Amino acid sequence: MMPSVSNSASPSAASGLRRQAPRLFALPDLLILYGSLLLGAKIQGGAWVLPHTAEWGLTAVFVLGLYAAALVASGVYRRSPRRMHLPEFLRVGGWLVGAWALSMALPYTIDAATVPPRGVLVVLGLGAVVGILGLRAGGRRILDAFSNNDSNDPSAPSLRLDDLVPRDPVEVDRGALRNVLSDRTVLVTGAGGSIGAELSRQLVALRPFRLVLVDVSERNLYELERTLRADGYPGDLDFCIADVRDASLMDDLLARHQPDVVVHTAAYKHVPLMERHPAEAFRNNTQASVQLLHLCEEHDVDRFVFVSTDKAVHPSSVLGATKQLAEWYVRTGSDSMQCTTVRFGNVFGTEGSVVPRFEEKLAAGEPLPVTHPEMERYFMSPEEACGLILQTLLLDNYPTYIFRMGAPLRIEWLAKRLIRHAYPDVDPEAMIEYVGRRPGEKLSEDLVRDDETVRPTDHPSILGLEGPMPHARTTLDDYLQRLRSVAAPSRDSRARLRQLLLETPLAPQTQTNGSPPPSRPSQE
Repeated sequence: MMPSVSNSASPSAASGLRRQAPRLFALPDLLILYGSLLLGAKIQGGAWVLPHTAEWGLTAVFVLGLYAAALVASGVYRRSPRRMHLPEFLRVGGWLVGAWALSMALPYTIDAATVPPRGVLVVLGLGAVVGILGLRAGGRRILDAFSNNDSNDPSAPSLRLDDLVPRDPVEVDRGALRNVLSDRTVLVTGAGGSIGAELSRQLVALRPFRLVLVDVSERNLYELERTLRADGYPGDLDFCIADVRDASLMDDLLARHQPDVVVHTAAYKHVPLMERHPAEAFRNNTQASVQLLHLCEEHDVDRFVFVSTDKAVHPSSVLGATKQLAEWYVRTGSDSMQCTTVRFGNVFGTEGSVVPRFEEKLAAGEPLPVTHPEMERYFMSPEEACGLILQTLLLDNYPTYIFRMGAPLRIEWLAKRLIRHAYPDVDPEAMIEYVGRRPGEKLSEDLVRDDETVRPTDHPSILGLEGPMPHARTTLDDYLQRLRSVAAPSRDSRARLRQLLLETPLAPQTQTNGSPPPSRPSQE
């Protein structure tokens, strides 16, 4: 899980360190294995004998390699000791016992005189199981102790998504991306937000020719600049305070920088808040996206990537409806510009999302507000989501892409795991308060519309969606003009705008009861 952190200067470095940490145990593991071999020789022969001086030394090297291969196959170097629970310990132990059994069978397959004595092999097996698993258990206790000491520090990391659900690392072809972007200018809107900031960090590592980062928040952009400047990016790096709703300002930015790739992440994202402010949701999520698309067409941008959400599928909220309209409009993009939509679910631990909110409640000793026992959502880590957004730059098969996000997680289950992590001795049920669904919320989200067909792509974690063009641009322009005419701040206008957004005659029959549609693709 990626918690919200107050120090934005170090999340990428800390994340990289966490990913590398399990591999740091490889050397201690080899020392344990070699030490167990020495101890076995001492017990067997009564004297310390270096294995390479014994007649069975060559076979001992093979045996050590057998144990090393078992450790790699067990997956122990892909999981931090702090994330190892009983099933993981049993799995690693099983592989080590298997390596011991194979080593004990060696005298039956090769000359027994060249094999370490059975007593040595027995000590080696015991030392491997006890020493290697004991090292993980001790490491877990130490890491937990440090975590408890830092529990009052709001910037201290807690659980990650892969602490809760085992997930294989997402592979991104960064070499190919570097080649593609080496002479390109990339512009990112909403660069100071949770997704935009992580996307910017990954782009800096890819070294494009020029990187233009746009955000309306001075504070967010300042923090992002402070972080990225420290990374020593050798290319042009421009931080621009600008509102994507300001057409003249965005026109000037595009004219000055002439970007080749525009990744549009700027959006409002909080469902209940947008229910109360439908006009602002429409202006920011729909109108600004349409306007930016037009400007990119005028300035000969090669690639336009629109970052959307699963809430745009069968929308039951203003937020979802405004993103759906923007998705439809992106489909009408000029043939001279490659336009794609990237649609995914919740990003774990981003600012204002459910995980930081739960963590704040737990820090204050307050119950966690769960809307409904059946409420569930798809989740990804920021690193996964942004890596796959960039990977789609290497694809050109489909207008819309979704990601394999795993099975959706129940919010109640997530709350209980967080409670057990923070308060191991407390019954999780005692710290959950069921508050009911908020306006616009569904019990389940979906990633695919009824008229879309899921197709595989060249990347195993990315799926393409193909389907008919939803609506012609002229039809959408007429409808958007109708929405603009009622997008006023008055109460009557808000109600009318919300009604038009959710009951648009352009849309297929929407689902508002929260049950998942039958077209949900397999995510496993």
